Amino acid sequence: MCHTFRSAGAVAIFAVLACTPRPATRDDVHIKHADHFTERYAQSRLARWNVHARAAGRDCAVLFVETSMILEDSMIEAMHYGAGAYDIHEGGVQQFLRERAFRGVAYKDRSGRLWTYGAVTPAEAEGLTPCH
Repeated sequence: MCHTFRSAGAVAIFAVLACTPRPATRDDVHIKHADHFTERYAQSRLARWNVHARAAGRDCAVLFVETSMILEDSMIEAMHYGAGAYDIHEGGVQQFLRERAFRGVAYKDRSGRLWTYGAVTPAEAEGLTPCH
């Protein structure tokens, strides 16, 4: 009878462990922040740009921002540094990156042109894959 109790107890412990959610990883947090970024831009004056951000890179610490618009350097810079009407996040995307521990950002417009800031190279940006 004691043997049965131990087995039932072990099964109960394993059941609890199997149902306990795993702690969030840094990858999960970056994915969540990228989703928040997308939501914020979708509700902003730049909503028609269809800005979508994803955590990307081998460490999921690159914010990969894509838009359906064709952009100019000045537009990207204004968005990145938070100038005028492009300041959706106070301090710009640069401040968003700092606050959320992204190491860099890659912007890609509809034409496929890339801009990078922070610790992400143009070569890395070319091959970025989103984290899931």
